[in-house]
Amino acid sequence: MSNIQSVSQSNNTILVNGSQLNQVGADKQPLELKNGSTIQGKVLSIEDAEGEKIVNISVGDNVLSARLSEGMGLREGQMLNFVVKSLSSNNVSITPLYENTSIDQSTEKALNAAGLEVNRDNVQMVKTMMEHSLPIDKNSLQDMSKALSAFPNTSIDTLVEMKALNIPITDNNIKGYESYRNYEHQVINEMQNIIDELPNAYETLTNSGNSDTAMKLYGEVLKLFGNEEAAVSEGTVNAETVISQNEQTVTDVAKELPKAEVLLNEAVEETVLDKADNKAQNTAHFSDTLKELGIKEETINRFLSDVKGSSGSLSEKELLGELAKAFNEADLTNNAEAAAWKKLFSSNEYNKLLKNNIADQWMLKPDEVENKENIQNLYQRLGKQINNLTETINNTMGAESKLGQAANNLQNNLDFMNQLNQMFQYVQLPLQMTGQNAHGDLYVYRNKNKRMSEDGSVSAMLHLDMENLGPVDVYVKMLEKKVSTHFYVADDSVLDLINDNIHILNERLEKRGYSMQVTMKLHTDEDGKDMAVDEMLDVSKMPIISTASFDARA
Repeated sequence: MSNIQSVSQSNNTILVNGSQLNQVGADKQPLELKNGSTIQGKVLSIEDAEGEKIVNISVGDNVLSARLSEGMGLREGQMLNFVVKSLSSNNVSITPLYENTSIDQSTEKALNAAGLEVNRDNVQMVKTMMEHSLPIDKNSLQDMSKALSAFPNTSIDTLVEMKALNIPITDNNIKGYESYRNYEHQVINEMQNIIDELPNAYETLTNSGNSDTAMKLYGEVLKLFGNEEAAVSEGTVNAETVISQNEQTVTDVAKELPKAEVLLNEAVEETVLDKADNKAQNTAHFSDTLKELGIKEETINRFLSDVKGSSGSLSEKELLGELAKAFNEADLTNNAEAAAWKKLFSSNEYNKLLKNNIADQWMLKPDEVENKENIQNLYQRLGKQINNLTETINNTMGAESKLGQAANNLQNNLDFMNQLNQMFQYVQLPLQMTGQNAHGDLYVYRNKNKRMSEDGSVSAMLHLDMENLGPVDVYVKMLEKKVSTHFYVADDSVLDLINDNIHILNERLEKRGYSMQVTMKLHTDEDGKDMAVDEMLDVSKMPIISTASFDARA
């Protein structure tokens, strides 16, 4: 058996036969090593360093870094037992115990039948598959072995879990699955990255002397978001519900929760500037630029009326649409006209206008969540727009640019969500709430072989991430017209806030004919960061494939 040598350590103290090997911090439990002693640890990572393989192993409060002997096949995520082989004043040699593999007769027999070598990785593969209730027949083992070979940098746990959840194993799906597992899956973050980076990309191109390319980028973006209706009408998705009436009802109950914005208002500090005041700044220069572009004076006056909050005003959405029409008819070979468009695209007022419009088209207001068609339309629109936007960015900035990577990340996220929608009743809810944007996950439970649970109830989990309140998880269970609701929140102040305002949500549901019981609890250390995602990806639950989906790709 190969040894692991040259062990160093961080975060704490190592004691070698009673003497300190090094001292980093003594506030935690020291790690004591003696010849022949056994320690257990988890492989955190394996790195290349100057031609050698370095493994980082978590042991209690400690992290050991060690050089791997040639041919040693450790994998990230493995829990292993090690025996201390030799010690010196500055060097420790440890070796994995073969019993880590927990090999038994059935495992060896299964591997032999599949024609696979009986080694540590393959034994761990069989063990993990059995833990996740997967078959270990010849074909299943050979298929999983091929997946391990095709994706050597992916942990066995990840590949087996994806197989157990019927998620196709591809590069993009692995990245998507791991992002969900690490709670880094929020589309709203990727949306915000694109919205924030667009003006920076335009400025970068302009400052580097690529004014024509900058004009092409912003012109295409203007046409894409200024012609919203065209984007929605192209490409249809069959998202007709195949959900039972009870499942649709509990979904509606869960969706009532983000609508009750008043529960959140008291916690949100009023730091948002008044919209009218923001628009009023520098409107004179902005309106002059609009005139230079041939925008009708009546249109400009209506927009100025909107700034002042007057009736008969023109919304930002309508103004962007007027600008898109004007750009379609523009003669950019005319120096004066081209200069006017450059002036517009460089202005703060236009970039605020563009950002607000993109956010309005890519996010939902709480009162829009109730209508399922709004969610369907959002993902139809988003899928079509991000495909076109990614193509435009690749042709102007390049796929490796910061903006290109942000667009590609969002597109991959949508593609993976579409994969999830084939199996789960799940959707992300990017929300525009009072003074902030918020991320939401909505997951409706599905019994493995039935549409409802044994008692006829239906359940859903709603997760919300809000800047001022932190993570809020809401479990909803409904039986006929009786609704049981459990709130899980970050601290006592949020409990008090919900308790003081819960009557508002109760009144909303009573108008729909429901009676509600509420329980409020604090998150525990054992809870994940997103209970909706945790429940959805819990392999032991084994939900059936759902035929109702929100197709994120359009």
